[in-house]
Amino acid sequence: MSSITGITLFFTLIIFSLVVVGFANRIQMRNRLVGHKLQQMNLRIDELQAVCAGIEPLLESVLIPRLINEEVLDLIQSVKRLDAKASFVDIKLEHAQTLARALDAGQRTQPFYRGQPSDAAIAKHKHYLTEAARVVRRHRALGRLQTDEMDAYIRELAWTHLMVDVISYILQGHKAVTRKDPVVAYGYYQRAQNLAVSSKVSDDRRHRLVREIGEILAGKRLTIGTDLMPESNFNPTSTPHFTPVVTQN
Repeated sequence: MSSITGITLFFTLIIFSLVVVGFANRIQMRNRLVGHKLQQMNLRIDELQAVCAGIEPLLESVLIPRLINEEVLDLIQSVKRLDAKASFVDIKLEHAQTLARALDAGQRTQPFYRGQPSDAAIAKHKHYLTEAARVVRRHRALGRLQTDEMDAYIRELAWTHLMVDVISYILQGHKAVTRKDPVVAYGYYQRAQNLAVSSKVSDDRRHRLVREIGEILAGKRLTIGTDLMPESNFNPTSTPHFTPVVTQN
């Protein structure tokens, strides 16, 4: 072998090695990018499933949870397209498919109940409602919803956003009445009424809600009408004595 042939072969091997290394690096980089994308999508699936589970008991219909669950299913299919062996979403897929069958049939998987036990729980569920509104608006932007459908969903979410606060405070007021603590009860009822009065929600039910809370504060009724507030598990059975509280105020 001549020296020229040897040098040529040597450089050929170097170039070949560089090409192989570059190709391997590109594969490694692509795998990292795909892995990062899969991680992001998995986190988003978890977020949306939490939102779906969190808002279902707050809403009077299952239409919005169904919409969010459809987005979960779309994301899972996208994960499968990126990585057909992505078994980490199989359980989530099974859950989403089971939920879809129930929601498509108009069936609830959780009872309707808007009361929350603490301010932290109220904040968490109001965050879920805000996220749901973002999903609704994104579906409209993608052409999956008509404008009138989007508007109806946003109105329902806005009403629920208010009622999570109001119902929770009324329930705390009911509990205080039951334990014979009219000062605390009055404070919770008044807080609920103030929220309803100051709300910008354009729903005719809001005016009736304000009036009925006022009647509770005036000692003229014990509870809100069940069509407005079916959450009756803490309804008091005795009339509170708010007169000293009102006098102090």
